[in-house]
Amino acid sequence: MSEAHISARTIRERYETLYGAGHLSLSKNYSDKFPLLEHVLRDEVRGRTVLDFGCGPGRLALMLARSARAVHGVDYAGEGIELAALLARATGTSNATFEAGDLGSVRAPAGAYDVVVLAGVLEHLEQPMEQLAALAALVAPGGLLCVQSPSFANFRGDVYNTLGALLGLPMSLTDLWQVTPGIMASAAPALGVRLERVVGGHYRLGFLDRALEDFRQRVPAAARDAGQGAGWHWDRFFAWIEERVAQNRVLVDAWVAQGWLKPVPVSPPLAVRRPAGLDDDVWRPLEQYLTHDGWREPWYADAPPLCYHGASAVYLYRKGGT
Repeated sequence: MSEAHISARTIRERYETLYGAGHLSLSKNYSDKFPLLEHVLRDEVRGRTVLDFGCGPGRLALMLARSARAVHGVDYAGEGIELAALLARATGTSNATFEAGDLGSVRAPAGAYDVVVLAGVLEHLEQPMEQLAALAALVAPGGLLCVQSPSFANFRGDVYNTLGALLGLPMSLTDLWQVTPGIMASAAPALGVRLERVVGGHYRLGFLDRALEDFRQRVPAAARDAGQGAGWHWDRFFAWIEERVAQNRVLVDAWVAQGWLKPVPVSPPLAVRRPAGLDDDVWRPLEQYLTHDGWREPWYADAPPLCYHGASAVYLYRKGGT
């Protein structure tokens, strides 16, 4: 993992600020992880107990609760947890509970959960492997540890890391590390688990139009933050990105035609009812967050080598025993 110059405390403060202001955006790069994660985990969580560590406002936890026996969500952003509890009321979800805190606040014995999920969390942790080991200990024998994180072994990642390494641009304001398939595979023995499966996602972000969209927003801002960019040939840079995206489209179309990229099944939106006492300005963004189905990542890959090359990866670890 490569280290970024930012602290976990700073990340926490940023998320507290966002949730405190009522921001529940599903337009960011990795929010499209929810349908794929629900698809991958549906059979695993059915009738079982789940810990969603780093649950945020609870959208994934509430989706998993449709199949699970019980889901417990934990997040260090207290405002996010307050929103999650409100959203559970709005969906009438009685088998999901939420708690504000960090790993130390998870008061559960070893093997307490059938499934432990970290979605978009590991890259923000200052001691990722130590904390991952503690979470793996909470998985019951025969259970599953599911880790989803950004991945950079793709076109977007190549450009992203080149700009960061060569020019020192701060390409991310929240990631402490980059998670790689090699590191995640080598970590398994120390965690007491076996890496059973890797599922790749976010291929539009990794190769196509969403990469261009991301660079148009991210790169000028990173250059500005680094005191650079004046006199750069931005038009040439983005023209080149557009050209490469067009070339990548041929590749992606071929992967789809070969069946290497598969369609992500999308479940119906969560059913919602407005809780009493909420005015329109409060309820409208909550309802939009819960019922959003405009997912922009239509494919996943579940076989090597393509599963390693999306802009996100889901690592599924099996705990030994029965």
